[in-house]
This record gives sequence, structure tokens and C-alpha cells, in this order.
Amino acid sequence: MSKRFIIKPWLIVGLLLVIPTSLFTAIELLTLNDQEEVIESIYTKQLESVLSSINQHTDDIANNWIDDHESNTDLSKLTGTFEESLSGFPYIRSFILHPIDSISLNLGSFSISNNTLKKEIVNQLLAHNNEIEQLKRYIKSGYRKIIGIDLEYQQHLSMLVYVSQVQTQTFLNILLLDARQFISEVLSPRIQMVAGNDLIIAVRHNKTNELIACSLLNEAPDEVVKEQAIWLLPDYYLGIQPVGISISELANKRATQNIGLLILVDILLITGAWLFYRNVKRELHLAKVKSDFVSNVSHEIRTPLALISMYAETLQLGRLKEESKRQKYYNIIYRETQRLSGIVNNILNFSRIESGRQKLSFGNVNINDIVEDVNNNYNYHFNEKGFTVDTDINHELRSINADKQALTECVINLVDNAVKYSADTKKIHLRTGVRASYQFIEVSDEGIGISPKELKHIFDKFYRVTKGALAHHAKGSGLGLSIVNHLVQGHQGKIEVESTEGKGSTFRILLPINNSAKP
Repeated sequence: MSKRFIIKPWLIVGLLLVIPTSLFTAIELLTLNDQEEVIESIYTKQLESVLSSINQHTDDIANNWIDDHESNTDLSKLTGTFEESLSGFPYIRSFILHPIDSISLNLGSFSISNNTLKKEIVNQLLAHNNEIEQLKRYIKSGYRKIIGIDLEYQQHLSMLVYVSQVQTQTFLNILLLDARQFISEVLSPRIQMVAGNDLIIAVRHNKTNELIACSLLNEAPDEVVKEQAIWLLPDYYLGIQPVGISISELANKRATQNIGLLILVDILLITGAWLFYRNVKRELHLAKVKSDFVSNVSHEIRTPLALISMYAETLQLGRLKEESKRQKYYNIIYRETQRLSGIVNNILNFSRIESGRQKLSFGNVNINDIVEDVNNNYNYHFNEKGFTVDTDINHELRSINADKQALTECVINLVDNAVKYSADTKKIHLRTGVRASYQFIEVSDEGIGISPKELKHIFDKFYRVTKGALAHHAKGSGLGLSIVNHLVQGHQGKIEVESTEGKGSTFRILLPINNSAKP
């Protein structure tokens, strides 16, 4: 016959929590780099837009100069190179105007006062001939564009070149600009405003790496994450950097935080899964134990009831003629009645303990009396089972504050277990004495003993030792030792166990001599 498939609790937990959590974490970790790259790209584009705004501001300033200058300049009679200084703009060294035609630059007639500067300007214009041709096409379509060209003649000297047209005449316009002064006086305030408190913006000369301006009052950052040439000053680069942390550090920090958060969520989920699994396992175990308990108790109750019913019926029918047999039947009925009473008492005690209604009645009690009473009451039972009982009573013990009935139940439970779990060697040892500030009752047997693995569970509710054939077939509810432990703790005492498999067990109830427990 095939075995029935049973879904284990750990499998349920794994399917519902652990596996989805692990998959989610793995996916997040795999996509984390992509997410951070997207974030870095977005942030870099934001920096680029900041740089573009500064560039646009530079272009707007240059166009405003040109508009102001053209409105005050008469170009209609100009036939050769025109050169003048602009006193209103200290960072503009001079303005040069040269007529050109639609086919060529006509630089043969280009003439300014400084021959060395003239030579470099001509060379640069020829080198940028294609760009100037593009400017000519732009102006014909009604659009004016300015290009910047850096000069070697003098450090930080640049020229802004654009094309203008008056009627049919085309002119090449050149503004000679002190780039360093322009950046310091014109662009620097704009840089400070745009940078604010969150950004560092610096301007460097690309060839010499000289710092020209910086939003940190000329204190250059160690590195920049984005750099872009100024449109009109191609040898000067704008660099931008977030304050206090680079983008890569920012991305790494964000990644670390995300990974840390994922790990924390995983830990919480795994902890929750473990707690869920433990609770499910415990509930399933408790359900099984309760089922076993009902089965065991039903059997325990049914057996004495069947014996009592059978022997009572035999006596009622008057079938026994011999007085000795009748007496034997009476003894059996009495013994089974006591046994049934013990089972019922255990169940009732357990019910009171579980509901918190267990009350102890304290008074002066001599524990020697308890041991002797149990021994005398169980004497017939011991003899019938073939047990010999050794007692070692300390007659110097004084009375203590305790509940006599509760302690009697404890000793009875321990003695009953000693009988159940004894094999061939049927010996029980009862002993009383003093140890430190405690009086003790000791019940020892030479039975099958308890394994170390099971020893730590024997005081759990419904737990029964089942290792070995004798233990497996021994009947009981699994409540006895749990009740003993609870009653001993109610006396502010403790219970100790010493056991060796195959050699027997010793249970020791320790009761404080100066017990302050109250009913």
C-alpha cells in the first residue's frame, strides 16, 4: 500500500515565504546596478543642464553686445578693415570689422595695427574657414551665430567671430576678448548663483589646467564628475561636482542602503517565517499529543472501569463461594478504583493548572509522613507487581510549610512512574533528607532510565518517554511529571533528575525549609 503524502510545515513556509523572498532579493540585487546607472545618468543630465544654462548665459551676453554695437555703427561706407577699442566693455580689447564676399574671405586686404596679432588672426580664420562659411549661410537665412576661437598671441586672449550683412555687403566681425577677465567679472556671479549650496562649479583653462573661477571662492574641487567646454571659449572648461559627495559615491551609498534594506527585510521575513514554522510545528505537535492523550486516557480509564464492572458483576451474581476469592475481588475493585481516581485527579489538577485555578493549602507538614503514607498505601500494589521498596527516612526532619495533599500527589506520580518503567530489576528506593536550605524527597528506581535527548522534555505537557519496548507500551496521560513540576514550583522548590539509560532514574523534590509561599 502506498504511503500517503503529507505536506511538511517547513515546505509550506518555504513555498509561501522563503522562496518568494529569496527570489525577490536575487532579482533586486541583479537589477540594482542597472537602477543605479539610470539614477547616475539622470543626475548627470541634470548637471549638464546646469552647464548649458551657464553657456546660454554667455551666448546671450555676447549677442547683447553685438546688438548694442551694431545699433551705433554705420557700416554703409566701410570698404576696408575697421578696428576700434570698446571703452564700455573693459574685457573686450578691440572690435575688428572686415568686408568679405559670398565666395571667399578676402583676407589679403585684412589689416590691423598689430602685425603679429594680425598674422595669427588670419591663420586662425583660414583654419576655421568651413565654420565661417557656415556662418555666412546662417546670416543669409536670418540667423546669427557666434563662434569662439582661442589665440596663442597672448594668454587668455580669445576672439568671438560672427558674420553680419548690411544690404548686399557681408562683413566678418571679430571681438577680441580677455577671457580670464570676462569669466571672473561676468560669468562668476552667474556661476555662484547657479551653484547655490548643493553644487561646486569651476572653470579651468584646458591647456594649462589653471583654475580661472570657482563657486568655492577659488578653492578647486579634487575632481569633477562632468566637464564641458564653454561654447564661446573652447579652451575653457566648466566642471561641476555635487557638494560633499561624488555621483559615484552617491550611487554606491544608495546601493549600499538598498542592499542593507533588502537584507533587513529578508532577515525580518526569514525570522517571521521561522516563527511561523515553529508555531505551526508546535501546533501540529500539540494536536498530535492531545490526540494521543485522549487515546491514552480513554484506554487508562476504560481498563479499570472494565475490571471494576467485571468483578462487581461477579460479586453481584453471588457466584463466589469462597470468602478469600471475594476478598481478592474486593481488593481488585478497590485498587482499580484508586487507580481510576488517580487518573481523574491528574486530569482535574491539570485543568486547574491550565486555567490558573490551582490553589495550594499550606500548613505544617512533615515530609516523612508523606513518604510513609504513600509506601503503606501502595504496599499491596508493590507486592502484587513484585517490587521491593527500600526506605531511608531522616527522622530528624522538622515540619515545613507545605500542602500535604499536593506533595502526596507528587510522590504518588513519581512512584507510579518508577513502577511503570522498571523492567527485570524491580526495586524502588524512597529517601528523605536535608541538603543546604532544602528538605528533599527522593524516589529512585533501577528501571530502563531516560535518554539525555528525552530528559529535557519530560516535564513538558503531554510528553511521554516512548523509547524502548517497555516505554512504548507503558500507559499514561503524559501529565504526571508536568503536574509534579508545577506543584513543586508552587512550593518555591525545584525538582532534579538523574538518569542513565538501562540503569534507572532518580527524581529529587527539593522543598525550601523556610518556605514563604502562601495559600
